[in-house]
Amino acid sequence: MKTFLITVSAALLALGLVVGQAARADSAQNPPPDGVEQANDAAFTVDELDELLAPIALYPDPLLAQILPAATFADQVDLAARYVTQYGPSARIDDQPWDVSVKAVAHYPGVLSMMDQRYDWTVSLGQAYINQPQDVMDAIQRLRAEAEANGNLGSTPEQQVVDAGGVISIDPAAPDMIYVPQYDPLAVYEETPEPGSGFITFGTGFIIGAWLNRDCDWHGRRIYYHGWQGGGWIGRARLHIRGGNSIYIDNRYRTIAVNKGALRHDTTSYREENRRNAQLRPVPSGRVASPARAGQGTPVRALPASTNVYRGRDVQRSQPASQTGYGGYGSGSDAASYRQRGQTSRGTMQQFSHQVPARRPGATGATGATGGAPAPRAVSRPSSGGGGRQKR
Repeated sequence: MKTFLITVSAALLALGLVVGQAARADSAQNPPPDGVEQANDAAFTVDELDELLAPIALYPDPLLAQILPAATFADQVDLAARYVTQYGPSARIDDQPWDVSVKAVAHYPGVLSMMDQRYDWTVSLGQAYINQPQDVMDAIQRLRAEAEANGNLGSTPEQQVVDAGGVISIDPAAPDMIYVPQYDPLAVYEETPEPGSGFITFGTGFIIGAWLNRDCDWHGRRIYYHGWQGGGWIGRARLHIRGGNSIYIDNRYRTIAVNKGALRHDTTSYREENRRNAQLRPVPSGRVASPARAGQGTPVRALPASTNVYRGRDVQRSQPASQTGYGGYGSGSDAASYRQRGQTSRGTMQQFSHQVPARRPGATGATGATGGAPAPRAVSRPSSGGGGRQKR
């Protein structure tokens, strides 16, 4: 039996390598139609980036630091989703021939499934990260500031939110567990919850493993490899990391790999839908409307969503139809449901909102090749973290 299992594992590994090589060969031999790659090189506007990033902007930083580069490997995300569906989330993921970011995301099946089911969104996210990495980081900060200003973002037993002069970080609160927030973007960025309620909820926690080897440097507007060196959540979690060190802790990961082949995917249809949905979103107070939205006379009505079929799967059934802003992630009934489910989380938010976390050594302003761009705007409400640590 042991020999059989070893043979099967070797066969799966070889199959993954063959599939990856075949995909690269196919891309080389079958270039995209004229204009496709150029169209996908077009920059997203501020509003379009907000629309694109809204579903994940409130995710914890170490998870975001894996999702963004993993989105450039969308075909590997599909392979990983199929593998996890067939063999389970603990079936030798660390030994698979995927990019390290894809292997990290594969340890969180819900996130992996979301990226796989919303394939065009994932590819577009990867294209934005390739072409506009600093703009992507700025969009996340903008959205977090809006959620915080509405009273929807704060520290809880599941997450530690620190607003250091308008730079908002979200870290795991527990030393050994990370929680993926569940929320309706239509509500969390636009509405103020009723007293004692909230729009963000949390499901079951997942183990923090050695695969979370990256974090967000908000001042440098980049993702960096920390190698499990540092304070804050990294220092708390380091004592609980077991196994996988030889796979995920290596100096070769200091350079964050991206797959520029993602630009070959034609995402024209998704980008058009993204643009329409971005026009539906009300302009937040204090922000100047972009020219495309400032000249609007009457509200734009959402167009009916077309059937979304990807590789034989009707993913339209697995996600809400596109009826409003943020890609149709929510409706009035969804918002009411999130409000009701968030009462417990919101109730515990206050007692954690003034905790001061440990400052990470060496925290400075913008550094490195990313330049000294201004930090994202500060919100007018008091800092939820009491001036806690800054990211590197």
